[in-house]
Amino acid sequence: MFSNLTRKFKSNPTMYYAMSIAASWAGVGSLMNFRTLTYDNGLVPAIIWGLGNSVACILFGLIVLHLPTVRSIMRTKALKYILGFLTLFQAWTNMNGIREIFGDTSIGTKGGTVIVYAVCIFFIILLLRYGMIRNVLTDSASWYMVYGLILLLTVLAYIHSGGAVKSVPMGLEWENLKVGIWKGFLLLPGPFTYAYFFELLDYNDQNSDATNKVNVTRSFILGGLMFGLYMLFSCALALVDFNPALNVIKAVLITIVAISSISSFLYSEYILFGKRVGLLIDVAIVAYWPYVVPMGVMGVWTLMSEIRIYLVAALLLFALVKRAMARRGEAAA
Repeated sequence: MFSNLTRKFKSNPTMYYAMSIAASWAGVGSLMNFRTLTYDNGLVPAIIWGLGNSVACILFGLIVLHLPTVRSIMRTKALKYILGFLTLFQAWTNMNGIREIFGDTSIGTKGGTVIVYAVCIFFIILLLRYGMIRNVLTDSASWYMVYGLILLLTVLAYIHSGGAVKSVPMGLEWENLKVGIWKGFLLLPGPFTYAYFFELLDYNDQNSDATNKVNVTRSFILGGLMFGLYMLFSCALALVDFNPALNVIKAVLITIVAISSISSFLYSEYILFGKRVGLLIDVAIVAYWPYVVPMGVMGVWTLMSEIRIYLVAALLLFALVKRAMARRGEAAA
């Protein structure tokens, strides 16, 4: 079965890439933070944030197509260390999310902690051995499950509410809108710090295992649109309450979303530093996770996002200058 799936992937990987992009990008905070922003700042700021979330991967795909110098800069040793550092926070954000979401169920945060450790150990071993294809295929399978579960959860939640929605603030005041705009803007540089996304580009170009080369920019556009559909469901779910049974379904949904992101982040350390050093870093991610648990999901995400925005701004500026200098040199010749 796996060999047949692998052959299908190799013959036409566009949609597999797109689903892996959406699954890797989604992260645990995508649904949880939409709800948090809705109640703290209003529905409109949350929608603005969701729009930024959906556009980010599309923007990445278009920029790396038209500014290829970004990819060459990302291969430098200094950028590898920086990306490796940011990947720690990205993994911890999703690990925290799994732990927290089970706090609303009978499993509790202790049970959620056990699930986090089991997931991390499983993927550290799996990806150490099988690498890129296995990560793409597990991401694709999980994204099918995400769509099925979020549709089921939405239908059941609205049946439970009798079709009524909660009264939530619109958040049209400037102070609230500013929060949505800023947090949405913080999302746009995010894909540029995903080593896995750059590896997808290289994997598509190199074709080392006979996987057909495709227009990978199209995959990033499709991945962003797929994520946008997921955001629409997140918006709908922010307007209803959950009973204990629905909380369990929600916890399973968010766990599947988080697992896809965690697997890509663990794999990213192998991409950046090789299997031996990457394995040590992945073990360190798991070992030091208890020290960042008190920061919560939004705390870790906000810290990481504010760090990466300056990094990506400098990266793009440097890439533009490098391209301009190259063109000037060609003109002079």
